[in-house]
Amino acid sequence: MAGDATCRQHSMCARMKVLAFDTALGACSAAVVEAGRCIAREQRIQSEGQAEALLPLIERVLAASNSGYGNLDLIAVTVGPGTFTGLRIGLAAARGLRLATGLPVAGVTTLAALAASVSAEVRRDRAILAVIDARRGEVYAQAFGPEFAPLCSPQLLDVAAAACLLPEQPAVLVGSGALLLAPLLGERDVIAEAGLINPDPVAIAAVALRGGPWSAEAPPPVPLYLRAPDARLP
Repeated sequence: MAGDATCRQHSMCARMKVLAFDTALGACSAAVVEAGRCIAREQRIQSEGQAEALLPLIERVLAASNSGYGNLDLIAVTVGPGTFTGLRIGLAAARGLRLATGLPVAGVTTLAALAASVSAEVRRDRAILAVIDARRGEVYAQAFGPEFAPLCSPQLLDVAAAACLLPEQPAVLVGSGALLLAPLLGERDVIAEAGLINPDPVAIAAVALRGGPWSAEAPPPVPLYLRAPDARLP
């Protein structure tokens, strides 16, 4: 019986239409994915002005996919780690859309989305270490197995400690911190996908679909902050 329920859930996920978006790092992006296939996608590289850019960008993506909110099944948004302002923009938009549409909202970490952005040709049977440059000699990092199973929780670490998260097997580094770690790995069989520094909204949708089921009554996702804010009240 449990197996039948799992199969039904997987079948339902395979048919779902998802709006996924991200403002957590240095981009503003959105995509509509239906039955695992990207219908429309737009990404703008920008670390400022995301609050003004996000909703018009979402409207353009919905129009390009001939979709409206009424025929979506799920909204997916990145929850961090990332910039404080960027996270607030994306999560506020997701909460507003949840209230307006009644759709469930799935939260996806930026690290899981970056790992899922690695192509199958590059990944093959390799582990993945997603690393985001957090400045001050530190990175946000999380290791994943070849099938994206997390090998640890998201962490804020210095660069040397993050390098120790890599399992002793061929691996892929992805994210803005990839080039910081690469010199510490010696002759290990590691591919650095340093060009992948922002989550792909199509990958965000894929991670969200793997994490169901979802309910519109569930609490909205909350930000994942791994570092206290720099600003302090006087």
